[in-house]
Amino acid sequence: MKCSVCGKTVNAEYMYCPHCGSHLNGKEQLQAIIDESFQVLEEVVKGDTMLRLENISNKLVSIEEELDKFLLTAK
Repeated sequence: MKCSVCGKTVNAEYMYCPHCGSHLNGKEQLQAIIDESFQVLEEVVKGDTMLRLENISNKLVSIEEELDKFLLTAK
């Protein structure tokens, strides 16, 4: 999370900023938890999307192979 006073990155478990000494209130800690949760969720969604795209790609390759076989036997 970032300190609202100096803007430097701070461990979310800290109560005070080690850079400027300002008190890190619960709002900042809550925001850090929310931000981290959204990052994790985004990574999960991206991973799921990549798996789906890979499956679609594999199916397209299979369809192309079947089409090639069909066209060769049709000649």
